[in-house]
Order: sequence, then C-alpha cells, then structure tokens
Amino acid sequence: MPSRSSDVFGVIHIGSELVSLQIVEYSSLQDFRIIEKASTQVSLGEETFKTGQISFAAVRELCELLQGYRRILQEFAVKDYRLLATTAIREAANQQYIIDQIKVKTGFTVEVVSMPQEIFYKYIALFRGIEVQGLADEQQGVLFVDISSGGLGITLYENGAMEYQQNIHIGTLRIKESFDKNQRESAHFYQALSEYINSTIEPVDAELGTRPIKYLVLSGVETGLFLKMLGYDAPSQLTFVNLRDFFALYEKVKELNIPQLMQTFKLPEHRAEMALPTILLYHQMLALSDVAQIVVSNAQFADGITISHIAEKTADPWLDKIEEQIVSFARAMGRKYSYDPEHARHVEESALQIFDRLTKVHGLGPRERFILKVAAILHDIGKFVSLRKHYFYSYRLIVSSDILGFSEEEKDLIANIAYYHSKGTPSGADANFTNLSSSERITLAKLAAIIRLADAIDRSHLQKATLTGITLSGEELVITISAERDPSLEEWTFHDKAEFFESVFGIRPILKRQAG
Repeated sequence: MPSRSSDVFGVIHIGSELVSLQIVEYSSLQDFRIIEKASTQVSLGEETFKTGQISFAAVRELCELLQGYRRILQEFAVKDYRLLATTAIREAANQQYIIDQIKVKTGFTVEVVSMPQEIFYKYIALFRGIEVQGLADEQQGVLFVDISSGGLGITLYENGAMEYQQNIHIGTLRIKESFDKNQRESAHFYQALSEYINSTIEPVDAELGTRPIKYLVLSGVETGLFLKMLGYDAPSQLTFVNLRDFFALYEKVKELNIPQLMQTFKLPEHRAEMALPTILLYHQMLALSDVAQIVVSNAQFADGITISHIAEKTADPWLDKIEEQIVSFARAMGRKYSYDPEHARHVEESALQIFDRLTKVHGLGPRERFILKVAAILHDIGKFVSLRKHYFYSYRLIVSSDILGFSEEEKDLIANIAYYHSKGTPSGADANFTNLSSSERITLAKLAAIIRLADAIDRSHLQKATLTGITLSGEELVITISAERDPSLEEWTFHDKAEFFESVFGIRPILKRQAG
C-alpha cells in the first residue's frame, strides 16, 4: 500500500491487443515507483481492422475486465486516475456506443486519444528513458520508432531539438489484417509485404536519408517478440542490439513461412504472424539512414501518461524541456514550408508580450499562451502554397499535419488562429469556425485579435519596429514602439487591425512611436 507521504496515480489503457493497469506512488519525477501492474490479452484491434467496429460481446467482456480493475484501484485507494483508449476504440465506427456502455456498466469515463497524442506520450516515456541513461546528449540524431498494432510513429531528435515527426497508419496488426490467410502463407508474401511497407513509408526517406543517426530507438507492442527471436534476455528499460545480430535475423526470417517461423522460434501462430511484419518494418527503418546502434526500449504508453502526470502535479521544470522540443518542431515545420523565420519570431515575441500584459483582461492561461506561440510561428506557412489567400493554406497545412503535444481540438485552434491572423471575422459562415466549441470560439477570437496586432507591427517583414512598452489604461491599450526607419506601413496596418481587437476586448489599441 502507498505510504502517507506519497501520492498515487493510476492509468488504465485500452489498447488493440492488451488492456493494462498501472499504479504508481510518487513524491517527485525523480522519486516514483510502480506498485501494481496488470494486463489482459484482448482482440479489439483485430475486430476493428476486420469489420470496422467492436462487437457488443467484446464490449461486455471488456466491461467485466474494467470492473476488476476498478476493484484494484479501490484496493490501493487510488482516486486520481485516467482511463484512455487508443487505436481499436478510436477507429471503431461504433465508438460512441462503446464509450457509453463502458460508462453505464463500469462508471469509467473513457478518454479516446488521437494518434499524435498517443505517439507524444510514448515519446515522453522514450525520451525520459534515454535522457536518464545519458543518451540524449549525443550530437548525432536519435530516431525514435514506435510501432503499435495500428500505427507507426517516427520522431527525430537532434541537437536538443525535435527536427522531424511523422505518424503513419501501418502498425503490425493493421498490416496483418491487410492480407488474408492464404496471402500470408504464399511464397510471394515476403516480396509483396516488403513492397507494401516500402511504398507506405517511402516519403520518410526523403526527409531522413541524409541524416546521421546515432541511435535507432525501437518501442512498441512487438519489441518483446523481437528480442525473444534474437535470443536476448527479457526486455529491460533499454536493450542494446548488435546490428549484425539483427541483419542475421532478418535474412533468416524472410526465408520462412508461418509454420516454419512457429517451429524455428517456438512461437504460437498469432505471434508468428506478427514476426515478419515487425522485422520488415525494423529493416525498412534501418534502411532510411546510416544507423550506428539499435536500442530497444520497454517504455509503454502508460509510462508516458504517468511521467507527464507526475511532472505536471509537481510542477517539474522538465516539462519546459518537452515544450521547447514542441516549439523546435514547429520551427522545423516552418522551415519545411519556407517561412520567414525573422518575421515569425517578431510576431511571436510581440504577441506573447501583448498576451502577458492582458492576463487580467483575457482570462486565459499558460496553455492558451503556448497555443498562441506555436500559431505565431506557423501563421504564414500557407505562402508556400499560394500568396493569394495564404491564410487559408496556412490553416489547411496545419490541420493536415501531426503536431506532437496537441490534441486535435488544440490543433484546430492553432489552425484557426492562423486563418484569422490577418483579416476576417470568425463566424458561422466559415466551416472551419463551426467545428469549434463555443468556448473555443471565444478563445480563438481573443488569440486572433492579439496575433493580428502583433502581425501588424511587422507588416513590412523588415523588423523595423521594436516593441518597447505596453500600457493598459482604462479602455485603451497603448503599445509603444521604437523605429530607426519609417514605420508608416506598420502604423497604418495597426490602425486597420485595431477595430477587431476592440470588438473582442472592448479596449482600443493605440500604436505610438517612441520620441527620438
């Protein structure tokens, strides 16, 4: 049982093949331990990938299992917990009915996690693991590859920054269900599967092919199977795999059919069916770049949830490091679309200064400030597609991208801030606006009004105006700038943008040039 001086936290994860429970007690991010773990095999993902939905028979079994997990939470006096569902429930056509049945029969409220969020929490656990082992200080890149039942997450960490991230719907179970049993037992299966995987991940090669990778860090549901086939010990926090051992295993596996895999590696049929997709995916990842070392991590989704929760509850500054990586990824995304980095930085700095001065007026918090920061970095990327209606293309590029660290709702908010950063009134006439909740619409209006002023201050993209002071006096917000060159364009633009700001906050913004 937990000690009185510690807090406890529980995570229940409904995955595609496992439903797991983890309970930890903690006093800090540096001092926590797992006090209870449990997991049960399920076949939810197989149903979803085959039929598009989960049967109510499976839901009844799931609810019985969850009722047992609830009793364990009660036994350990856990009041602070989360129940999260990933691929199987996320992609089930009858998702809402499943969530309702779980609520009615168990009392649990299910959080359905998007794929980028799922990968983000796994990344948190992976990054924490390599950091503790001192591997995060390498100058060369660390490529994190998480392969779940339904997805593949690829994240490049390099020189203290997140430089690349891509999520692909090509997990091991999904691959298996893309081919029927006869096809999987065909002599041509290896070639067909290899081409199928290669065609899916080929675009990643253009991004990573020239980058030196020190460590390829593998995680996911099949890492235990992979290590077993190599003859390595049971997975520890980090297991270093010899490249020669891997390539020898690859050459061996690609020549075997399912019955031969079962016999050679002493595997049950359902595990043997996962072996070839797993090894092939790993091989394709190695082919993307010149990797020096394979590292296998046993970090799980629940570990990322736990680490994030403890860091938030204890206000650990380690979270700032994660936020900095999210920002570095936003800048990398900006570079991908040939943004103007100096203009983006100028808008970002001005927008955050205005936000901070208006804290008592807008009533928003640190999370909204962070959303504004990322929106300021990305607001002009639509110019990569077209200078005409670039705000629309900025919106489209953002909503079409996976941005780690943000929910789908938050990503929509970032995209809408970019959409309205220069003109237009958020209204029901715009389809992108109607997707937002009423509270999100109000937040959007506030942040769009702020970024519009910040963008006006650098309308020329020449950084002529430096913001030197912000004074809130009654119904006026006086923003003072200094400029060595004529800022007439900025002043005229600011005057035009002031009307929307006033309609949102009831405060008239005024731009003043510092004397001298």
